[in-house]
Amino acid sequence: MGDMSVNDAKTEIRAILNEPAAVFWSDAELENWIEQATIDISSKTLCIEASGSITLVLSQLEYTEPTGCIKVYAANYENKGLMKIHPRQIAHITAVAAGAPQYYYHFAGKIGIYPIPDSGSAGDSVAILFSKESTTFTDLPNEYQPYAILFAAARAKLKDLKFAQSAQIMGQYLNSLMFHRQDLYERGVDSKDMMKIPDRTVVAQGQ
Repeated sequence: MGDMSVNDAKTEIRAILNEPAAVFWSDAELENWIEQATIDISSKTLCIEASGSITLVLSQLEYTEPTGCIKVYAANYENKGLMKIHPRQIAHITAVAAGAPQYYYHFAGKIGIYPIPDSGSAGDSVAILFSKESTTFTDLPNEYQPYAILFAAARAKLKDLKFAQSAQIMGQYLNSLMFHRQDLYERGVDSKDMMKIPDRTVVAQGQ
């Protein structure tokens, strides 16, 4: 993750503002804008990636998503990726009432694991790979940290009633985020093949 500290970021912001020490803009204001920037960057670009785990509970379908989770990319059980489904597919995709996990969904702050765990899988873990929202500046990857500085500088210019300068800096900030999301972290829409449930029907020879 990022090599810059919050103090490093404040120094860079003050260099843009030509105010080496706090006079018009307080350190508390700059720190608040840096935190707002971190939330905005992490939620818009999905650049902060993390992993967590869910401990399966007997007969339980849904579990609370990891803290800060925005988008789940994968759920893995015993070194095998579970297939992503929509909640409406529950009880329509397999005749197994309970058993080892095969599918998952992410909806309304919950992660569903299906089939529901039986006594053989209860207590096992499912690894969750996801992008998260954060308020911590140092969570940002190195290449995104300078954009938090632009965001804070734009907000600082607003306080100084420098509306044109603020808009120009904010435009640079938003254009940079758009580029990096598409270039580095945009994973695109899942293909139809990824959304399909495999057809495991066995047809006897000669039929």
